[in-house]
Amino acid sequence: MRFTGMPYLHPAASLRAVGVLGFISLPLIPISPVGAQPAPANPNTAVSRWTPPALPAGKKPLTQDTYDAWRTISGASISNDGKWVAYTVGPVVGEGGLVVRATSGATEYANISRGFTGRPQLQPAADSAAQFNAQPAQFSADSRFVAFTIYPPRADVERARSRRGAPQPRNGMGIVNVADGNVTRVPNVRSYRLARNGGKYLAYLLEDTTAAARPAAAGGQAPAAVPAAPTGPRRDYGSTLVLRELASGTETRIDGVTNFAFDDNEAWLGYTVTTRDGAGNGAFVRSLATGAVTTLMSGQATYRGFTFDRAGKQVAFVSDVNDSTPRPRFAVYYASLAPAKGKPIATRKLVAAGEAPNGLLIAERGQVSFTREGTGVIFSLANVPADSIPADSLVDKAVYDLWHWKDAQIMPQQKVNANRDRNRTYTALYTLAANKWIPLANDSLRVTLSSDGKRVLALNSLEYAIPQFWGEGATDVYLIDPLTGTRTLVARQLDGQAQLSPGGNFVTWFEKGQWVAYAVATGRKVVLTDKLPVQFQDEEFDSPDVPPPYGLGGWTAGDKRVLVYDRFDVWEVDPTGTLAPANVTDGEGRRSGVTFRVVDLDRDDPFVDTKTPILLRAVDTLTKASGFWRDKLGVVAAPERIVMADRNFGGLQKARDTEQYLLTQSTFREFPDLWTGASIAGTTKISNANPQDGEYPRGTVELVSWLNTDGIPLRGLLYKPENFDPAKQYPLIVYYYEKLTDGLHNYQAPSGRNTINPLVYNSLGYLVFMPDIVYTDGQPGPSAAKAIIPGVQSLVAKGFVDPKRMGITGQSWGGYQTNYLITVTNMFAAAVPNATVVNMTSAYGGIRWQSGLARTFQYEHTQSRIGGSLWQYPERFIENSPLFRLDRVTTPVLFMANDNDGAVPWYQGIEFYVAMRRLQKEAYMVVYNGDEHNPTKRANQKDIDRKMQEFFAVKLQGADAPSWMVRGIPFLEKGRDQVKMSTQPARAAAPAGNPGGK
Repeated sequence: MRFTGMPYLHPAASLRAVGVLGFISLPLIPISPVGAQPAPANPNTAVSRWTPPALPAGKKPLTQDTYDAWRTISGASISNDGKWVAYTVGPVVGEGGLVVRATSGATEYANISRGFTGRPQLQPAADSAAQFNAQPAQFSADSRFVAFTIYPPRADVERARSRRGAPQPRNGMGIVNVADGNVTRVPNVRSYRLARNGGKYLAYLLEDTTAAARPAAAGGQAPAAVPAAPTGPRRDYGSTLVLRELASGTETRIDGVTNFAFDDNEAWLGYTVTTRDGAGNGAFVRSLATGAVTTLMSGQATYRGFTFDRAGKQVAFVSDVNDSTPRPRFAVYYASLAPAKGKPIATRKLVAAGEAPNGLLIAERGQVSFTREGTGVIFSLANVPADSIPADSLVDKAVYDLWHWKDAQIMPQQKVNANRDRNRTYTALYTLAANKWIPLANDSLRVTLSSDGKRVLALNSLEYAIPQFWGEGATDVYLIDPLTGTRTLVARQLDGQAQLSPGGNFVTWFEKGQWVAYAVATGRKVVLTDKLPVQFQDEEFDSPDVPPPYGLGGWTAGDKRVLVYDRFDVWEVDPTGTLAPANVTDGEGRRSGVTFRVVDLDRDDPFVDTKTPILLRAVDTLTKASGFWRDKLGVVAAPERIVMADRNFGGLQKARDTEQYLLTQSTFREFPDLWTGASIAGTTKISNANPQDGEYPRGTVELVSWLNTDGIPLRGLLYKPENFDPAKQYPLIVYYYEKLTDGLHNYQAPSGRNTINPLVYNSLGYLVFMPDIVYTDGQPGPSAAKAIIPGVQSLVAKGFVDPKRMGITGQSWGGYQTNYLITVTNMFAAAVPNATVVNMTSAYGGIRWQSGLARTFQYEHTQSRIGGSLWQYPERFIENSPLFRLDRVTTPVLFMANDNDGAVPWYQGIEFYVAMRRLQKEAYMVVYNGDEHNPTKRANQKDIDRKMQEFFAVKLQGADAPSWMVRGIPFLEKGRDQVKMSTQPARAAAPAGNPGGK
């Protein structure tokens, strides 16, 4: 294949393959870049020295210390009365503070310490739960108080970390009175709760300080326990619960509490007690109006899952009371808090422990809740735990894994999911009016209940688990009668998922490019969108699979209408098929290239309100401008613009009880600070998280356009340094990952890790280019080359890019594209492909170790885009594998391949390194021991950032090479470079280099 109008670079070649494949032609992409020069192996002689432009007057350089000090805003919320906003502001690394700010006027209570909120990870961890996230503050329902968690100071956390086995310092709680800003601090608080309505009380549970707590993990959070079969009664003993009247500060203490909850209307406080001596154990409700306590159940036992219905008139929980066996089992209990006149509150057993089906038991720690309308109690069943294996029972015995070809999940996936499967629970429903219960879910069925509990949707994918291995799974859909357990088949072998309407009257799904509705009452199926002149599946989908739908925008009350999205507009559709669909946005979206989507500001209401105009978020697909519009259902009129601007609007919230809005606005230059106002169009900025931003260089970003080699229009982002001079030539770094132009108005904070930060690289004198890529099935590598190289050439033609100083980099999928590009063009003087695939034939049979999934599906149907198996398309796998053309490479490479990568097997990095070494091509592989696909350890993030900067400086700016590039780091010296590490590149004389190749 030749690219039209471009000189030929490499001769066509063929590769002898082993075995039945015989000779397979490997057509090379013929691209000759402007001004390309082969890169020599000597790292010090890549290009002549280039001096970056001086920093703009008065601007400071961006350093890694700068990254850590940059502040973020998190957990923003607005009070119910709309008069106050609370949020946490803090550095990436360091202590954060709570800010409580009036939405009108200048009243602000700032710098209320929340402790060590910006916690970097000190150890690699694939488990996202190990990453620290500060919890948002909460307003009381009457908007008069703010409650928040206080974390220990940084010094205390780091001191505890340095002492192996030492208990971690404990969290506390703070309460802000918004009337005067007074802060009450309480130490050693495990958790706290506020009622949804009312606002008079707060309840908090203290830590048990009578016994040493288990030490927390390095991130400051307790590690997850590995479940084991219980050998006897397991008790979690309670601690002191404090009920605080917020206005007066009066407190009531209750000892031995394990679980507690308010009802939504703040009429009751429910709690369970489990003490070491058994005294006072039970489940209780306390009237908040009178202080009277009602005992729902008592006795030495464990009580869990205490819950109220939405009306606050019913409670349910589980307990193993009256079971003294070595493995006590739980039953489900219920009480009405509104008994008949003259009758006391009485608790009854809904489901006895012995009623669980064979092999199952009522789950001790599973879900207990009421249906939305309070007509049923939802609880969980669990498998009876298997007997544990004695520790010494496998001595002198074979210990192995058996990988069976008929397993629903392959062994690595079983291992990853073992903890989940061991603790799997299955939904069951007790219908109160019928005094009857049935199990709903099981190993194969996932269920969804209607709000009244009268309809149950069940999805079964187990039958298709094996074809899901290569990306061809499916789902069968059933309805279950919650009284009889009878199943009715609704649809078979759906490619996607089905959903139950909020009222439970319809099941909808997407099939063969159309939306389908199934009427639960009649069993009638209607295709809803086949008569409409637009597509409802992704028009730009470029993977070898069934295009997904654009989605649903919600249902109107009573399930009368469903809102359906096409690429641009919103449609109102009658699920019975009786009335013709109506274009809610009247075609304005498609005419103007603006995508409209419904905004739901009332998450408590499952329906779209038809009495008031609906709110729409809008994004201009051409300019990337965004904003908000409004429209009215059932009315033929164009949508009305509220606000539309060249910026990114996000985080929209509305005060529950009034018209006051909170949102963020950002551009490349403007941090997403908080804005508030009585209308979305009239907001005022109320935060300033990074006033220091103006002290550092910040360039510009713009959209650029070109045609790929197939004549398809493409666009990309071009980031230019501050004081950019088009008469000068700049080094260029190209970074890509599918499509990135939607990020035009995203704020860029300085950061350093394994991907390019345009703000930082602009400050170092580089242009940064992020081109979009479109793909052809079976040609992921050529597709990238067809997009990226003409895009780069279009910039070179403008005269401000130095064609001898161009580098490329990508992470993961972008890293693969980098590997491919350097095998078909020599236009780049440096390449940094991180966490990348080099050989699709071996990666196809690899494992994504974080999930345990085999990688076959992603080649046959998703991102890797081969479009079939290795045996269907062997040529595609080889032609798209950079490994088989690495002998053509002249570009020096630095790449990261971490040995705990859970997405790309790190042996791909080894294959890359071994091939480059055998070919004597300049290559440096960095392996962060124990770290992930994207490094999670802060020190590793900084190190790869530093190495990438040094590598590009050597290859694109002619800087002296650091010692790791000149002589490497021998194993026996491992770690010594870290002890002596300097933030400046090491300057050393370069040895005579082997030019590489034959």
